[in-house]
Amino acid sequence: MTESATETIYRSCPTCEASCGLVLEVDQDARQVISIKGDADDPRSRGYVCAKSQAFNHIHEDPERLREPVRRTADGWESISWEEALSEVGERLHGIREQYGKDAIAMYYGNPNGHNFNTQIYTELFINMLNTERFFSAGSVDQQPKNLACELLYGNAWLIPVPDLERTDFLVCMGGNPLVSQGSLLGAPDIKARLQELHERGGRTVVLDPRRTETAEVAQQHLFIRPGSDAFLLLAWVNELFSNDWVTVGALAPIVDGVMELRQLVAPYTAASVAAVTGIDAATIRQLVADFHAADNPVLYGRIGLCTQEFGTVASWLVEVINILSGRLDVPGGSMIARPATGQNEPLPYQPLKHGRWKSRARGFPEYMGMLPASLMAEELSCEGADAVHALITVAGNPVLSVPNGKAVRSAMEKLDFVVALDFYINETTAAADIILPSTTQLEHSNYDFLFSAFCQRNFARYSPQVFAAADDSREQYELLLEVAARMNGMEAADLNAMMLDGMLAQICAAAADPEARAAQIKAATEQYRDSERFLDILLRLGPYGDQFGDNPDGLTLAKVSAAEHGIDLGPLQSMLPHALRTENKRINLVPALIVNDLPRAALALQRPLPDLVMVGRRHIRDMNSWLHNLVPYARGKNRCTLLVNPQDATRLALHEGQPAEITTAVGSQVLEVVVSDEMMPGVVSFPHGFGHTYADSGQSTARQRLPGVSANDLVDETLDVPSGTSVVNGVPVSVKPVTGVP
Repeated sequence: MTESATETIYRSCPTCEASCGLVLEVDQDARQVISIKGDADDPRSRGYVCAKSQAFNHIHEDPERLREPVRRTADGWESISWEEALSEVGERLHGIREQYGKDAIAMYYGNPNGHNFNTQIYTELFINMLNTERFFSAGSVDQQPKNLACELLYGNAWLIPVPDLERTDFLVCMGGNPLVSQGSLLGAPDIKARLQELHERGGRTVVLDPRRTETAEVAQQHLFIRPGSDAFLLLAWVNELFSNDWVTVGALAPIVDGVMELRQLVAPYTAASVAAVTGIDAATIRQLVADFHAADNPVLYGRIGLCTQEFGTVASWLVEVINILSGRLDVPGGSMIARPATGQNEPLPYQPLKHGRWKSRARGFPEYMGMLPASLMAEELSCEGADAVHALITVAGNPVLSVPNGKAVRSAMEKLDFVVALDFYINETTAAADIILPSTTQLEHSNYDFLFSAFCQRNFARYSPQVFAAADDSREQYELLLEVAARMNGMEAADLNAMMLDGMLAQICAAAADPEARAAQIKAATEQYRDSERFLDILLRLGPYGDQFGDNPDGLTLAKVSAAEHGIDLGPLQSMLPHALRTENKRINLVPALIVNDLPRAALALQRPLPDLVMVGRRHIRDMNSWLHNLVPYARGKNRCTLLVNPQDATRLALHEGQPAEITTAVGSQVLEVVVSDEMMPGVVSFPHGFGHTYADSGQSTARQRLPGVSANDLVDETLDVPSGTSVVNGVPVSVKPVTGVP
């Protein structure tokens, strides 16, 4: 018997935003990954990997992953053919839309889609074909305030500046824990090493967080800040800049408007006036601002903790404002904009803000980016009468655990006429589906680091090849999107795909001297690729580093990018402004009306009595929302779904290490194990996100039996950050008491 030969394959990790380079040793005969290690020759990750690097292989091998369509029956799930499944899905959705209208079909789009280029490139087509006003996504429990702030300031919701860690000498981090997230909206593999390098060259890191996080542990300074108060501290910060005559906009000054109006808006917010609400004394606030101003290359960074609070958009806007007023936007070592090879940060004509074009039926809340807040999903699914939802499509999402009031979401789903899930797990959400359409896994299709190259530390291009040939009679997720959209509209998927290509080429070639000839040239030059890879080749070739289909022969093509096994380093971040702006007249207005109109709400909140105890979330290095809990290697170890409590609070509330406690909010209660730790700010408890695998009909037995936990989102109501519609999951008032009589 001869031994199987192994093959070495290089690709990037698809589990988090860092997109670290990996080396896979593969046995193709056995269809088995033998090992996954860090790629030392990847210019970005330099051999680094974290625990999550093995996850996509464990998902691929998970025996509970679906590999064929299933239909729910009174006797349980039954396997059905692809033709039967797709026909039924198309017919049912078409019939519901014909009978009740387009908005009778709702859709939820989950976070894993952001890690799949092939899905992303077809998503807009699917959404446009569906054309529902009941569209929800994970973005409104994550980064949407940052999207809105950047769209208002820069004209593009995804033009998100990132801290240039390679060249900064003073990083202030608020509401983020990049040592665990691996850099969210800043794309920095091995953030610990990068911070150490910053410190070795004489720089400094300051973390403001209600928990002494893993990132705070390696920083020179950590300041406890009361959850939900970040906007007030940042308003006082801007006031300090004006009061001390420290406003130095720099090279961008000729295109920045609203500086004097801003000065008036922040005048009431002094360091002294916000000290009580933030929990940081006035002298410390003033010293932080002074130190930032005195540094040569400082930068301010804010992430999910700032977004998912009552004034998430105001706080996210103020992070940008402070970097602008300090002359730290678009300069080395400051807050810079990436230039992805696929061109998504290149300038386009100004388009008005997409906000409030329609409103939710239940409470009249305005849409943003074509989406309604995920927090309102349960009430929208429960509408009755002419406005009723009759069908739901979920795409790689688990809103029953991922959005507030998840139990009500599940209850509402069970009353709908039809639910279809594009997913390869029977999880807490998809268990309520009528049909589940499972896609291939990352090992069975190629990928390109598209979304996350738009906010990375260095410009790069990285293609990941398919590792294993897709299983017989399987489908990629983009193929499922095409099929469902086509069948709903009485079309063939191939025809819809061709229409998409022609539409893209018409848009690209509109300004050419002979648009038809240019489109024909591009078609001919890319015909060796199919579907998403063809679109990728077009984007790369027309991007800022591309070969422009012959006009720049040394430029990038998909062939060149895919041949670069370790990825292509396109250099450090460079100045992108005003070139990249998509605002009217390419100017930056610091005082957009949508945000200014929200400031009176903040002023009123500043006068409210402070709650005795509030809750915040947290994440673990081995968790990725609720994705990884059915994988045995990630479910091992001690309980991670615990309530972190400061020793002072534990004493006054009679809570004890390792004992159960009941945490209660205005909408519910949960019981979980107490961990007493001085890493928590007094008056704050921490409850991790992504747990609650307690539904008996879930097909994820490992998650259900080994790592069930409870859902933090079941304690969160429908309170929203008003401008963006983002769920308020941090700073939620709670009470906690010991549970007695439990052995």
